[in-house]
Amino acid sequence: MNTFQRLLAALFLLGGSLALIGTALQDEAKRVELPPPHVPAPVHDGRPEMLEGWESMECADCHREIASEWAGTLHAMAWVDPTYQDAIANKRRPQSCYGCHIPQPLNLSAFGGKPRPRNPETTPSDETRHHGVSCLSCHLGPDDTMLGPYESDPENEISPAHKSKKGEAFGGKLGDALCINCHRTNVGPVIGIAKDFEVTRQADKGLSCVGCHMSEVERSAAVETLEDGTTKASPVRLGRSHALQTPRDPAFLAEAFGLDAQTTATGAELLITNQAAHRVPGLKSRSMTFVVKSLDGAGEVLGEATLVIDSRAYLPVDGLLPIAVASKTAPAKLEVVATHDWTGVKAPVEFINKVIELK
Repeated sequence: MNTFQRLLAALFLLGGSLALIGTALQDEAKRVELPPPHVPAPVHDGRPEMLEGWESMECADCHREIASEWAGTLHAMAWVDPTYQDAIANKRRPQSCYGCHIPQPLNLSAFGGKPRPRNPETTPSDETRHHGVSCLSCHLGPDDTMLGPYESDPENEISPAHKSKKGEAFGGKLGDALCINCHRTNVGPVIGIAKDFEVTRQADKGLSCVGCHMSEVERSAAVETLEDGTTKASPVRLGRSHALQTPRDPAFLAEAFGLDAQTTATGAELLITNQAAHRVPGLKSRSMTFVVKSLDGAGEVLGEATLVIDSRAYLPVDGLLPIAVASKTAPAKLEVVATHDWTGVKAPVEFINKVIELK
């Protein structure tokens, strides 16, 4: 695959969508039961596992747990990711990519426009680029106020580090706006899957970007270390993990597909439905291969079929793809093994391995 085809893979490796900016709670969103973040751990694909130097960020002084989660995501690595850097090195106008890889605070502009880059003339070693899609990209509001899912509670503020208030993009009708601002873009290998989310009105169904990609968690969002060495924590409240779940997590990827099986006049078929709120996959460089075998009651193979899902033969929103498996005798069950291949992995990664009894 050439470097142009790998353009922007860092930011949008979410299979979309995956991807998505750490917005927060969705007041009107459906609660989605997700597997714990990164269980099993994301498969290594040659990108940095943590953003170097994240511990020295000012935000990490009080929000260390959240900052450490963010530092392991492709949002944090959106600028330093070697795949992205290789791609823009050969691009005629690399500046066209900067708006999503080093965006200015998104809450300071009207949602719906193309994100603007921050300090595009600084050197790559400058932290304004190094931090990629940073804390400020999503949380900084007017007058240096930090925006989040809750209104400020003066009685429970742990320090005067900054003003805080509930932001319009952290719930309700604008709850997906931060994510959509970047993830509606089609460029290079990236498919703007947020367009699927908008056009098919997934929010009307109670779905949201963070509802799928950021697990709910109850904790103190901030912990301050006082001069005497003791700590003071903000109230424990419901929030979101900033360890974004993406197709690099096999268990998370498996949740995108619904599987059902039925017998047919010529054997059996597997029915694969799209349970994501956008097409699958969301990158031109990503593919999923399903190998289906029909088995008799003793487990002997009667037939086999393969289906590859990629950007040319993708699974649309709420779509269904059948895999017919022919056999001379009636099968008792289907064995399904699915693998995921994308840029940087040494070998396709198995994310589904199950046997489905036929009805």
